[in-house]
Amino acid sequence: MAVIVMAVSGFAVSQADAACPQALAVYDEAVSGAEIAFAGALSDADGMQHRFRLSFPGNGITMDGVVMMAGEPDRPWGVILHQCPEGDATGAEIAACTVWEGPLYVVDTTGGIGWLPVADPEHAAGESLLLPDFGAAVMHSQAWQSQQITELPGDAFRLKACQE
Repeated sequence: MAVIVMAVSGFAVSQADAACPQALAVYDEAVSGAEIAFAGALSDADGMQHRFRLSFPGNGITMDGVVMMAGEPDRPWGVILHQCPEGDATGAEIAACTVWEGPLYVVDTTGGIGWLPVADPEHAAGESLLLPDFGAAVMHSQAWQSQQITELPGDAFRLKACQE
């Protein structure tokens, strides 16, 4: 009802402005146009906090991402993979297809930084995502070296939309 009232009064409300759960958030990176789209709610059996797809629309490249709890202290740890073998893979094969891994942070509208929210419908998506050293990691990836990706992304992604 609030959305209808605001729309009638002349204010447009985008999907990204509404409280969006982290599991449905879509982010984009300003320089390369890279986009991170979270995959929605996961089953408890999945074992991951989140799954997402990273795409470079200008090049047609997509990568798979997961977020798990890891480290000391336990914190959201992201891993982005590109062209990994299907099925059982060795540690060396996984290492070869890992583009980036590290802690995932959210940045709020006041510049406050915190951990990426856990997979819980009560946690709203952060205004921005910060993937430390992501751009540098992409520069060392096979996709960059083979020139499949031609615009080097930065480390910050801003909330763009909320999937329905």
